[in-house]
Amino acid sequence: MATATEQISTGLKAFSDAFGIISRNKMGKYFVIPIIVNIILAGLLIWGGLGLGDWISSLWDSEHGGWLGFLGKAVQWIMPIVMFFLFIFIGGTIVNLLMSPIYTIISEKTDTFLTGREFSSDAKQTVKDIWRAVAIALKSTIKQLLLTLLCLLLNIIPLIGQVLSLVLIFIINSYYFGFSFMDYTNERYRRNVKESNEEVWRYKWLAITIGAIYALPMYVLCGTFLAAYVGGVCTVAATKAQIQLESQDQNLSGINQN
Repeated sequence: MATATEQISTGLKAFSDAFGIISRNKMGKYFVIPIIVNIILAGLLIWGGLGLGDWISSLWDSEHGGWLGFLGKAVQWIMPIVMFFLFIFIGGTIVNLLMSPIYTIISEKTDTFLTGREFSSDAKQTVKDIWRAVAIALKSTIKQLLLTLLCLLLNIIPLIGQVLSLVLIFIINSYYFGFSFMDYTNERYRRNVKESNEEVWRYKWLAITIGAIYALPMYVLCGTFLAAYVGGVCTVAATKAQIQLESQDQNLSGINQN
């Protein structure tokens, strides 16, 4: 099995190669969809903030003047801003979940481009595959959020706990993001959930590497707006790297093609 260093270097190389694969395989059209998804999601959250602000303000604004009236107006202005920052912090996770069906297609096209394998399936199987991808992405997101909340408890320890919390949260987020990107390949090879878990854990350093590339932009203000686009590139990279590592691994039980 590939060492941690080999998995990390393979993941980084695959990411740099992903842009060329996207261009040569003419997959650019799929990367327009993330822009649309981001605009719609941000718009919905801000619109929801406006509505929530109006509702909260209406509880007292019409009956009270003075500072209470001022507070009501302030809430109307603040809530859309709060919702926008909510989008900044969790929008990437939501977009990644919503993009699962598109990432499934991107991963399959990448595999076909690299190996020549064709993956034929009927409409029923396609719907089943997409549902599986969404379900696993949702399950991974829930685990990711729960473990993140547990790591936040370390912040009660001054300095050391805060640093450790930040590092662990980043590693956890990276692993689960990488898990989602790698699972599209596991799904295509008809591996069940248990087999997918074992496969990603076998290549956990690859998962963390690909996931870290996705997670890093989330630490800057524009990260959420780039998330779905970077997620598509990471899907291509994870597919390429996983195919490469599996082809080198003599301990694999084999690939199941449909």
